[in-house]
Amino acid sequence: MADALDPVADTYVGIWTDWSKGPIWGLTWTLPPTRATVLTNSLTLFIAFSGIQLWAIVRYALHQFCSKPTPQVRTPHLNKEQIILRNAGSDLATGWLMLNLGWSSRRSTGKRSLRSYAIGITAITYAVLIMTAGIFSSQAISAGTINGNPPTLSRSRYCGVWNETYREIVESGAFSSMEELDLYVQHIGKVAHNVQLSLEYSQACYLPESHTADTYLSSTCNTLKVPRLEWASRDGNCPFSQQMCLDEPDVLVLDTGDIDSHEHLGINSNPKDRLKYRRVTTCAVLNTTGRITGWDGSSNDDANNTSPSKETAFARFGPSLYKQTEWTYSYTNFASFYDNFTAQVMSPYQLDVEHAWAPADPAWSLSDFEPDPDIAQDDADLTLFFLSFPGMYLGQVNDPWFSAHRQQQFENPLPFLQNRYARDDPISTMGCTEQHSFCTHGGICTGLSGFDQMQNVDEFNLALTPRQNATFDRMLRAVATSSIFTTVENLVTNNVPLIASNMTMSGKSGAVISPALPDEQWKIELSYWHSIAMAQLQRTIAQWATGQVAPRFQDESESRFILAPSEAQDRWFCDNFILPSQNFESFSLMSILLIILSGVLVIVCGLNIEALGRLCRKCIRRSVVRRDWEWDDMLLLAEDEKETTNQPPEKDISCESSIFDLNDTGNLTDEKKSRHLSIRRKSSQALPRPIRFLHEIPPRTQRVERASKRHSRISLSVSELGTHTVNQEVRAPRENIPGRKKPAPLNLPPGYTRHPPYVEYPGKEASDGDSDSWI
Repeated sequence: MADALDPVADTYVGIWTDWSKGPIWGLTWTLPPTRATVLTNSLTLFIAFSGIQLWAIVRYALHQFCSKPTPQVRTPHLNKEQIILRNAGSDLATGWLMLNLGWSSRRSTGKRSLRSYAIGITAITYAVLIMTAGIFSSQAISAGTINGNPPTLSRSRYCGVWNETYREIVESGAFSSMEELDLYVQHIGKVAHNVQLSLEYSQACYLPESHTADTYLSSTCNTLKVPRLEWASRDGNCPFSQQMCLDEPDVLVLDTGDIDSHEHLGINSNPKDRLKYRRVTTCAVLNTTGRITGWDGSSNDDANNTSPSKETAFARFGPSLYKQTEWTYSYTNFASFYDNFTAQVMSPYQLDVEHAWAPADPAWSLSDFEPDPDIAQDDADLTLFFLSFPGMYLGQVNDPWFSAHRQQQFENPLPFLQNRYARDDPISTMGCTEQHSFCTHGGICTGLSGFDQMQNVDEFNLALTPRQNATFDRMLRAVATSSIFTTVENLVTNNVPLIASNMTMSGKSGAVISPALPDEQWKIELSYWHSIAMAQLQRTIAQWATGQVAPRFQDESESRFILAPSEAQDRWFCDNFILPSQNFESFSLMSILLIILSGVLVIVCGLNIEALGRLCRKCIRRSVVRRDWEWDDMLLLAEDEKETTNQPPEKDISCESSIFDLNDTGNLTDEKKSRHLSIRRKSSQALPRPIRFLHEIPPRTQRVERASKRHSRISLSVSELGTHTVNQEVRAPRENIPGRKKPAPLNLPPGYTRHPPYVEYPGKEASDGDSDSWI
């Protein structure tokens, strides 16, 4: 069976539409394995980067949700949480730091910080989800599977239409030259080979032991759109006249239901261009009383008969047209002439198939016989199966088609081989009717009828679109080669046609024996044939699309039977056939675009989250603009810490007098120069311990106030110089005053501390906020 590895399959690499999912979501991108690996790996990295930016958005949202209107009201624990949310770049880092913070808070305060634990667990869960999304990203963009493998589009260079000249030769069998005879033999061999492949496929995929639930044991079942076509089996009414059925008629009806050209057969098409096909097969074992004449098989009753004579039995259900006889089928007692080796090279069962098409105008097919009125059908094709068995059974057989109750005695040292049972009649007959129906998407149907009748429904033919017409042509040809008549006829010619044949054996004397058969063996055989016919229907459609429907000589690059398509609908059919592939990957183009667009949006928002936050506050008209996201930036905290560490400690000093005495030249007097400076303020005993870690640095507002005091211009009013008033501006910090030397370390008295330095200015009083500020 053709798959994506076969040269005839020609898997299409590129973008195409899988109409199973519609024109938008059905956009599919098929790639070879190497390119598919590059795409999936690139998408995994893209999802990981998008996840980082998405976590930045989550961090910002959590930070703003937990923030306070002013930094002064934040507790030390909340301050640490905010700094972690501001500066922890990854989700795992955030989760780890938050869990550590929650644990340390529990040890120090004896209380659990549920918020820290919640944020930590959320961060770790988010990290796991992002990693999982990256791992399964290839599944998210996958176009799905059909029959366990990615769907691919076959565009075979061998697909085409029949060469009518050669088709007439092979179908009519009228050849006038050696070349035409060679073509005919090639065609017959190809048809038989196709049935053999369908037999193998049905054994691998249709038999009950070939699969369990939806799992098939053979990889062959993964080469078509669906592994098997389902059908319903039920009891029915005898399709023939009452006297042709047995007294207790046992009728089996096999109904395929609607087989969709797209969903089941793989012809990729818009719903308006699809067709639905249905087949109903009704079978029953016929009453052969008065229909079998001549030899009745009684000569086999004498096991000691050493010189049998030739005898013939005739089945009379209508005159044969191609044999030009008044009987339909005949069978002789040739098994009586077996020698010791004949049975080893002969088929144990003899099965003959005769077919009659339903009457149609015009008639497109030729029947094998003209059925009697008792079995003739007006709206169905008729097939008769004539069964003969020259051997014997080791037990009675009650199956109506294999019926055997004639007991015979044989000399044998094994007791169970002494009693044997011959068939009741030399010929037993089973009749089947077959009806077909096609419907368009609009509900216009041909109705259940014979094969030729179905082609002559004008209303249906006129309703077909050009693409439906191309589909109808291929499906008709597949139906013709997969009818139960064609299937069994080719099995008889090239294979063992019955499952019961596997239960026979031939002895040294040439005798053929078989154990007793089940009472419904004929139903088992019929289901077996029907499964092969359904496999043949599937495979024939695939062979038309891949160019394997006709034989091709080894020295030819193209088949003599197939011509390249010239009509638009034929080219469309050759370009739109879906096959599962084990060596190509197909992706949903819309899923890829959605992931990329979503990821780009997340990345842009994550990189501009602060601006978006300000925009959102502006849109909702928040009066207070919060700067806490900037205040908690670790880089700014580190910069402030560096400035504080590199600068010498400032001395919080003031003169004993609130003014400086200046002489006439504006310089300090010697008396004032020699006056010692004194500390006017004692450090607060409630100050925290010295800074050791960056996340312990106080809110930025307090540091900004200190910096503004250090760098502001200080105006000192000197009014004790008589009639002169001088305003002298001094810029702090004082070590930057030109000509001023760096002060020597002070020996502070007990109870005083050098940290933090404060300056008290004339006319200013120390506030409570200043007493608690620290760097």
